[in-house]
Amino acid sequence: MNEAATQFASAERLGPLEIRAQSELFTSFEMRELSEALPVVFLVLNRCRQIVCANQRFAEVVGLAEPEQVYGKRPGEALGCVNALSSGAGCGTTEFCSVCGAVKSILASQNEQPSVMECVITAQGGEVLELRVRTSPIWRDGELFTVFSAVDISDENRRKSLERTFFHDISNTAAAISGTAELLMESSGPGGETEEMETVFYASQWLLDEIRSHKKLLEAEAGDLQPQLMPVSALETLSQCLGLYTRNKSTHSRRLLLSPLAEDAVVETDPVLLRRILINMFKNALEATPEGGRVDAGCTPCGDAVHFSVSNPGYIPREVQLGIFQRSFSTKGSGRGVGTYSMKLFAERYLGGTVSFTTSPDSGTTFSLFLPCRDAS
Repeated sequence: MNEAATQFASAERLGPLEIRAQSELFTSFEMRELSEALPVVFLVLNRCRQIVCANQRFAEVVGLAEPEQVYGKRPGEALGCVNALSSGAGCGTTEFCSVCGAVKSILASQNEQPSVMECVITAQGGEVLELRVRTSPIWRDGELFTVFSAVDISDENRRKSLERTFFHDISNTAAAISGTAELLMESSGPGGETEEMETVFYASQWLLDEIRSHKKLLEAEAGDLQPQLMPVSALETLSQCLGLYTRNKSTHSRRLLLSPLAEDAVVETDPVLLRRILINMFKNALEATPEGGRVDAGCTPCGDAVHFSVSNPGYIPREVQLGIFQRSFSTKGSGRGVGTYSMKLFAERYLGGTVSFTTSPDSGTTFSLFLPCRDAS
């Protein structure tokens, strides 16, 4: 086909005989077994972006009985992309194709660069496919081919969109409740605050903090979290967290106290993430403490680091110790178990610190957070 027919990638195609000869390069037993074992769409494309090998999974996606029925087509053509089918030159040759992640990923692999990109394909029937495409170069018989795989990420993208909307809306609602409660407390005059006003205000503050915590955790797991590092007073931050937590009614008769031996130091850290770690340390300690029990929290300089500690009288059995930092591991039932996991994730991946614990039947349990001190230079 004439190269002038394209507005982006090459329009050149190989004929049926050449396609058949290239497909035979990928007919080994090992290749077939590997491609069929994969739970994703798997293709091999030639230099003209035509399919010369496909697994059964791809044939099922496009509604065909045999993979060989797509040989010679390009991915967008096989998937029924409206842009690919609108052009006589086919997939990759329209102006719209210049922003298609699948085509750009294929072209990157033809420059011997492995690539991961996302694309949205609208099929003729109106169906929308959201795909994450991975491509890698592979040589066979002196010729360069592209290994192409794709997974459907429409559910993942839909979940992310719902999460963004949820966090935005619920944060605004909680902030409105908190602001109203604060105005009522201020308008009542000195000493006029009622216990109910304070309860609403601090409950809304707690709710806002929990919402931010879950949002930060999702960002951290996705690798999207950007810590905002700044000089922070260790003792002041610890005291703020103690104040927030002790006003929460769920602590009941348990006591959360600041150690008299606590000393201040300046750490270069993200104060929001630090507060999240400390509050999770408090939460776990209080949940493990019986009614009327006591939890001690402190911070002390330790060489070139600051040591935060939270201690309670309980002992963690060995079988629980082994899974304490695993995601979704919990002794409190399903749907729990992100507290200790998030502590370690925030501290070690994003703040350059460490989280650990010691436990014994005699001395109880202490969770420790070590964060680097601010560089005095």
